Amino acid sequence: MSGLSDRELRERLAIDAEAGWRAFVDQYSARLLQLIDQCGVRDRDDAMDLYVHICERLAADDCARLRRHDPAKGALAAWLTTVVRRMLVDWVRSTRGRKRLFGSIQALPALDQEVFDRYYWRRHTPSEMADLIPGSSGRGIGLAAVFASLERIERALTERQRADLIAMATRTEPGSPLESEDGEATLSVVSAAPDPEMTLLAKGRRESLAAALQTLPMEDRVIVSMRIMDGLTLAEIKRALHLDALTPDRLTGILSSLKVALESQERTRA
Repeated sequence: MSGLSDRELRERLAIDAEAGWRAFVDQYSARLLQLIDQCGVRDRDDAMDLYVHICERLAADDCARLRRHDPAKGALAAWLTTVVRRMLVDWVRSTRGRKRLFGSIQALPALDQEVFDRYYWRRHTPSEMADLIPGSSGRGIGLAAVFASLERIERALTERQRADLIAMATRTEPGSPLESEDGEATLSVVSAAPDPEMTLLAKGRRESLAAALQTLPMEDRVIVSMRIMDGLTLAEIKRALHLDALTPDRLTGILSSLKVALESQERTRA
């Protein structure tokens, strides 16, 4: 049985939500479980708990989310990938809480703990942290310090901890890409205050980051964009870029290179 097309399923849901839901479950349960596994949820009880959570959300209000999906804008299977990741965030927050600090992170300096908290729990971008976290001069610590901290955090995290953080890595809001599809830097640095001095500072950070990115090979620029700005896991980046040999050590090496380039840019502007 080949199953219903996306359009046929939508029509069935519109006519009879209950019958449409049964058809959806019959046709897509295996796909949902596969997506849950791909997101790193390996424990069977956790996987089933998340599966139930997703089904409850999709079935709510007579399958309102499913009925709103427009087949003309993309395949239902692809849409479900995004839905599962976003619902995984809610599930992790509800079952594990948001303010957990791993022992490996607690052993890091206070700055790294703050960067971890802001990046994973508060969902701040590196550029936002560069302005919001004060340095010894009273100004923001700068992008080089932020990327140095992220490098130390990446080295400290274990594979299990990365799996625990997958929900926060795959943000509910679309990430701001470091580059456009043609490789041009497009990061918009958010200023904490709209006064002229902060506007000038933000412009300087944007230009420094753009210049630093250009010192990296194209593949490295894509990797750091997907990991740090889009929040994808290494496993997701491997699949997307077909880079089976991508390792945590290579990622931290890329971050280290970007940090050095940023430090050079900041010295030039000093």
